[in-house]
Amino acid sequence: MSDDLFTDPSDKIETDPADLAPTFIRAMTLSLAKRLADANDKPWTKETELQETIAELVTSACSRGLKTIRVIVTRKNGKKVSRDLDIDKINKERTLQ
Repeated sequence: MSDDLFTDPSDKIETDPADLAPTFIRAMTLSLAKRLADANDKPWTKETELQETIAELVTSACSRGLKTIRVIVTRKNGKKVSRDLDIDKINKERTLQ
């Protein structure tokens, strides 16, 4: 997931479709934790959980025939920024874009 989308911890994150938000946020949180562990030479022990969460996100999207999901970030100032994430790319790379 690109660092330019999330710039402040108080940004509000939504997805379209909205009910994919909990799974997306869990995958994003685990991805960030992995990056932080790697950057700080700490052991990473949640790879299975990360991959299962990504698989759940992909499965949920594919079962609805979705090619993309939209991530919408609302900044503190009210400005909204969005990005479409390609489900096939997530599935092939097993990471968020």
